[in-house]
Amino acid sequence: MHDQRFFDQTLALIDAGQLTTGMVLLAGKLCRAHADTANWPDTRAALRGHPLHAALLEDPFSAYSARRPRGYPGDAGLIDIIYDKQADGDITDRGRAMFDTTILFPAAEAVRLRRDFAEPLVGDAWRAGKRILVLACGHFREADALAGQDLSRITLVDQDALSLQRVRDLHGDRVVIHEANVFRYLRTLAAEDARFDLIYTLGLTDYLDVRAMQLLHRLVRPCLVPGGTFLLANFLPHHLAVGWMDAVMDWQLIYRDEDELIGYAEAVGLDARTWRDVTGAVVWCEMTAP
Repeated sequence: MHDQRFFDQTLALIDAGQLTTGMVLLAGKLCRAHADTANWPDTRAALRGHPLHAALLEDPFSAYSARRPRGYPGDAGLIDIIYDKQADGDITDRGRAMFDTTILFPAAEAVRLRRDFAEPLVGDAWRAGKRILVLACGHFREADALAGQDLSRITLVDQDALSLQRVRDLHGDRVVIHEANVFRYLRTLAAEDARFDLIYTLGLTDYLDVRAMQLLHRLVRPCLVPGGTFLLANFLPHHLAVGWMDAVMDWQLIYRDEDELIGYAEAVGLDARTWRDVTGAVVWCEMTAP
């Protein structure tokens, strides 16, 4: 698919002000090309070597992702851009128009829907007096509405100190925070025989390979009370922005479908149910301890 003429034509559309048309056509082409795993590396390299790629990085959303200011993909700052639909800094008029397009891609909407689903989940569990553990919490934006409340029954874990500082700035010492690797922290909890009613993560598993996913489930299982819930969201394969995220944004995820997620749950004795969000980009897996 890495036809230089297509990239030339797309750039011409963008230069002519037909931004949305060009970008949507490119996203569709890249989605189809991504499914051709044998040729995808060549396609990605061809795009990144074409002037079109530099033009696309005038979009502050794509540029932030490709820059990886915290040293890893999909950091909490990027997620905030998606949530707030705002980008800081000097932005060209063309970059602003690009941003207005990419920030509405279904994948970005799926990230916002993750937060929208988690917000009442956390609030209801907190009001019910349940113990909650959030893995790879990022900026914990799903709890912004609870600022000022006593959240001492909520424990947050993340290894990014900048993310946790943002949480402290909003919630102070009213929430329990641990700067730690998720796996090491879960091992500590198991040794302490700690139990939670709700354990969830909104984006961690998108970056875990098979062995890490298996380990995560094995470590979470003993940390749940009987009837406790483990909830996660994972991006699905072949969603519409999959090629764009990889080639333009340098944002690679590990994609899974419902059967895969149920398999991880069943392997550790958790009952699971799954559902897709309305964008078709994310699948949820809710697991319950017997």
